[in-house]
Amino acid sequence: MTQSQDKSQGDRTHICMILDRTGSMESIKQDTIGGFNSYIAAQKSLPTPATFTLVQFDSQDPFEVIHKFTDIQMVADLTGQTYMPRASTPLYDAVGRGINDLKAGLGALPEALRPKKIVMVIVTDGQENASREFTGAQVRKMIADAKEAGWQFVFLSADESAISDSSSLNIDASNAAFFRKNKMGSNEMWERVSNRSMAYRSSGVHSMRMDEASDDALIAKKLRAEYAAQNANAGAGANAGVGVAQIPNAGASAGAIVGATQNPNAGVAVPGVGVVGADVPPRNERSRGRGKKN
Repeated sequence: MTQSQDKSQGDRTHICMILDRTGSMESIKQDTIGGFNSYIAAQKSLPTPATFTLVQFDSQDPFEVIHKFTDIQMVADLTGQTYMPRASTPLYDAVGRGINDLKAGLGALPEALRPKKIVMVIVTDGQENASREFTGAQVRKMIADAKEAGWQFVFLSADESAISDSSSLNIDASNAAFFRKNKMGSNEMWERVSNRSMAYRSSGVHSMRMDEASDDALIAKKLRAEYAAQNANAGAGANAGVGVAQIPNAGASAGAIVGATQNPNAGVAVPGVGVVGADVPPRNERSRGRGKKN
């Protein structure tokens, strides 16, 4: 591993999203799918490396892992087949297991590959009503300990008690936001958390607080313009040299090089985690009984 690669690993961010998939989310199902996909697209636009974990939860399956330590560039869109609202809200179980699972994954990584920034985003539209494994007190303690270790938490809720709910979980009120349960409200929420995530990943801000939306929008706009200009300059420089079409198979080689640059941790085998940058296998290839509760 080169020195420059070591530096990029130090700038890495890991984002873990705990996404409510309970029956009450049905009314904003398509808005949630579209908002999530726009969030991922925005994160892919940044050159700074990041990995992503997505967990969906409901009382039929309180901890379904869709992506685990997946390179952000490889995260697939959410669809109507992968996001199907149903059942009740085991919020404590989802968050508690999410923290434990993330701690175990991080601990299994070689120190050089451990992300510098850890973000957990919790998206829900209602209050806890179905947990069996964790209590509110346990989750509060777990979040407090994780915050001491430098983790950032965000709590986004369509319930008007979002701020009090977040405080009861030891998440600062500044890191919580209420969104209206309609298309406009959902879109605004996803844009806000996307802008803040971009700003935090690029070190434009030093926390994931959600009460500086106008500043975040300006930072995100500036970042997009900067990276668009960089890409345009890189393209112009490449065009000034030997054309790809002049060299047999050059296109394939160039694509391989670009892929390696965009995915600095691709193909790294990690005990307990697998290959960093690889998707979790389709659900029918995993044990269906793992962590499932009826």
